[in-house]
Amino acid sequence: MTSKQHLAALAVAAGRDMVRIGAQHGIESDAAQHAAHLASVAADAAEAAGCTPADYAHARADR
Repeated sequence: MTSKQHLAALAVAAGRDMVRIGAQHGIESDAAQHAAHLASVAADAAEAAGCTPADYAHARADR
């Protein structure tokens, strides 16, 4: 797995966790706010690495 693919996979996983935590604890909870921050950091890193929609689609299909 390339670093770009790894970052895309991390961004997808962080996004899924954010949604799950928001559903469990409420979107205004501290846990959900923290998860949103982590998802944003992961997405920013993936974007900076040049991830494409195809990279994210591949990451979603692998999980």
